[in-house]
Amino acid sequence: MSSESLIQSAHDIIYKNMWYIDEKVYLLYDTESPLASLLSDAFLSVLPESGSAREFLNPPQPLYRGGLINPDNPYAKAQNRVMTEHNREENKKTWLDHHESVENVIEELIDPQIESIKDELLNLPKGSIVILVQSTNFRLSTFRIRLELFHRGVHVVEFNHLAYIQESEIPTFIDSLIYRTPEYVRLQNKFSELFEKSENTRIHSLNGEILTFWTVEKIRGNTADYTGIENKWWTYPIGEVFTEWVNLDETSGRCMVDTFPREDFSLAIVEPFLLTIEKWRVLPSSDFPPEFQKIYNYIVQFEWEVRVRELGFGLNPAISTTTPLSDINFQERKLGVHLSLGKKHGIYGKKLPKTELQRFHIDVFVALKWVTIGGKEIFHENKWNLS
Repeated sequence: MSSESLIQSAHDIIYKNMWYIDEKVYLLYDTESPLASLLSDAFLSVLPESGSAREFLNPPQPLYRGGLINPDNPYAKAQNRVMTEHNREENKKTWLDHHESVENVIEELIDPQIESIKDELLNLPKGSIVILVQSTNFRLSTFRIRLELFHRGVHVVEFNHLAYIQESEIPTFIDSLIYRTPEYVRLQNKFSELFEKSENTRIHSLNGEILTFWTVEKIRGNTADYTGIENKWWTYPIGEVFTEWVNLDETSGRCMVDTFPREDFSLAIVEPFLLTIEKWRVLPSSDFPPEFQKIYNYIVQFEWEVRVRELGFGLNPAISTTTPLSDINFQERKLGVHLSLGKKHGIYGKKLPKTELQRFHIDVFVALKWVTIGGKEIFHENKWNLS
């Protein structure tokens, strides 16, 4: 995939996904990694004449990510880690200790650059489009950028964690951005039709193990189709639909897993190992790979047990086991099935009481042979068969 393809994708995101007509477009980017530099150059080349852009110099690095210590940006010589009182209070809810394993933390930093960026963003008119190109994830002091913009009616195109993609994977990342929204929407509609008519979904692993899901929630799509949606936002790459079962306790079975995240959110692709699930709880096993056992232990330490929440179906044909994207957040768009471990799920969070600690949402990937919904085979030979 060439730079021309990346430029075309940047154009399509603005004009096809975001339906640009004459809105204000604001690009905020950093150049702390090779991929962020390439992507920001692509957007700079297609910004409308009325658009504006600003480079975020030495952006603060977040302290935590997904309940674990955020990994270092491999391209940054020094980490500008920032903690604010807002962060501290917010993370008390998930028992995060801001001082565990974090050295040289700068507390309560107010950078004049940050203040001026905030002023520019907060003064954008409703309906504007903000594009965020981030090597890690921008932290603007106590300012939660995406949520604040969302509440102000500003649309957001977000790219984050770009520093963790290996340079050899950049062609895969570029391919993953090709405009495929109509096909993703078609697949989402097919999934919805099947789930409405069927009582069970079965995930068949390579060795014949079966994990069964009964009635599931309304399926949600990560397709960048905003029909009927007032505020447009998503994180790219896209290409996924997901759900979870209505009655969590009904899910039981076994499946083989071949991919999971390490502590630094990079991928571990391993020989498939067995997960046994009884009433949506993952049972312990002496056969877990050591790196997975460590993640399992983290969840048990804070949530007392390991539960399964999300049932996700990746749709993006660019991403696979043989053409991975090392950061786990991108890999969940991979063709196939993933499950989330831990009690946390922002979309379906209300199903558990607020008093119950919900800290982790960690995706693992099934060593998949096929998928059936209501007995109809819809995934085989590494592709979705939903005509």
